Amino acid sequence: MRHIDLNKINNCKPNNWDQNVTQWKQQVVNANDKSEKIKKIGNKWSDFKPGFIREYGDKCWYSETPRVMTDFDVDHFRPKGAVKKSDGTKPKRVINGVSDTHPGYWWLAFEPLNYRYSCVFSNRPRDKGGKHDYFPLTDENTRVWVSSSITAHANEKIKLLDPCSLNDVSLLSYDKIPGTVQSRFDNTSNPTAYSKVRESCKRYNLNHKTIKGARSKVIKDVQSAMEFLKTCWSFPANQVNPFQQFRPDIEKKLIDACNRKSEFSATAIAFVRPYRAEPWLANILNRLDLSD
Repeated sequence: MRHIDLNKINNCKPNNWDQNVTQWKQQVVNANDKSEKIKKIGNKWSDFKPGFIREYGDKCWYSETPRVMTDFDVDHFRPKGAVKKSDGTKPKRVINGVSDTHPGYWWLAFEPLNYRYSCVFSNRPRDKGGKHDYFPLTDENTRVWVSSSITAHANEKIKLLDPCSLNDVSLLSYDKIPGTVQSRFDNTSNPTAYSKVRESCKRYNLNHKTIKGARSKVIKDVQSAMEFLKTCWSFPANQVNPFQQFRPDIEKKLIDACNRKSEFSATAIAFVRPYRAEPWLANILNRLDLSD
């Protein structure tokens, strides 16, 4: 999971988006059945996909899997319809003795800052995972229940990792058990982070059997490229270096692997970062994107 800079979200908007949203939102506000009205208006957020691909790359923001012979979704991070907690139940509250079930974040149905580009395995129910309607909080008292701007949701204590949060992305480790996503912290040193990563791995299917092999290949390719560059650099200046002709291509492969638009680039940089001070990386260090 690489950090997604939502400051670029305006570059992804379809033509006339802001004008149309005003009309769609008012239709939903006036409707008795908000969810049904949203369905009737249709999947307008799907039009963001070309912009997302252009700005952020054609890969899942959660799992970093590439879109190959499959459709991708525009996930509503805060679900626009039904909402589920970690245990699968719906959030409830009691006001003046009357029990109320959370209506879903229908007011964010057309809010671009609530959109996340997602693969099917991360977004839809698959095996024992899939985000779907899940949006668990560590503190239900912080949940927003009424129509509000996206900024009014900043105090919600979310139990899922958000790729648009730099702090969340920094909680992940890719080298503790190569090929899998793990928490950078254990349950003793930082139980909140540990729990958040564990919940997210389940909901986003981050360690599904179909993905671990692909990450392992990235690790193997990155390690092989770095070993080549190390060997190439070790040749004395007065000797003919038989590998020199291949170095530009190997350097480009490493640069591409670390590019945040590349598949599983978070895995790649986890294995490159420890060597960024090595002399054999100096030639391309300023071209390696090693940031979260």
